[in-house]
Amino acid sequence: MGRYCRRFVLNRKAVEEQLLHNRQLLDIVQEQVGGMAQVHPAIKVYRNDDGSHGNVVATIPMSVEDAHRGLMSDMLGKVRV
Repeated sequence: MGRYCRRFVLNRKAVEEQLLHNRQLLDIVQEQVGGMAQVHPAIKVYRNDDGSHGNVVATIPMSVEDAHRGLMSDMLGKVRV
């Protein structure tokens, strides 16, 4: 049986317009990350909207991350869109 490989290329401009500038999508992600960030008061979540793209940023002090190894990865892995 032969193997099939499909290739596709994303249009960068379209991705930026449809995903990275999508306010509704960013609101959903920010709400989820903000809710999960309430597990520790040192975790800060904010929105970064600049000219080229928008994103949701979560920061955590290294001492907290060390004490709760994998917390940020776990949080980001649970985000659903």
